Amino acid sequence: MYFQIPFVILADAANFVDSMDESNYISVELPKPMGIVFEENDEKYGGIFVLSLSDGSAQKDGTVRPGDELVAVGDKKVATMPFDDALGAIIDSDAENTKLVFFRGSAKDLYGPTGASQEWLDDFISKA
Repeated sequence: MYFQIPFVILADAANFVDSMDESNYISVELPKPMGIVFEENDEKYGGIFVLSLSDGSAQKDGTVRPGDELVAVGDKKVATMPFDDALGAIIDSDAENTKLVFFRGSAKDLYGPTGASQEWLDDFISKA
């Protein structure tokens, strides 16, 4: 006996990125102007992601990629924040190089039912 598994489930499993695996996060320290164009995620998830890169330190650094989900600015968690608040954390940073932490996966993987708990994210950001 065998069971047929719908293709959609197989595709989701093949594209799954574990948001509780520290290796799926990157951290960069960049001077302004960074040249990162951010966009809001679908409102059911919240948070913001990298839409594209333009001239600036992020493009020169080469670490940040379109699709990366912003989770922290410095030691401040911005995951789930509205667009203006998350972007405001970058704008308000007076550090010579601003530390950004990104999740390298989708909003669904980060904020959906299999996403990292807020406690896990808080702990991770405190160490990142």
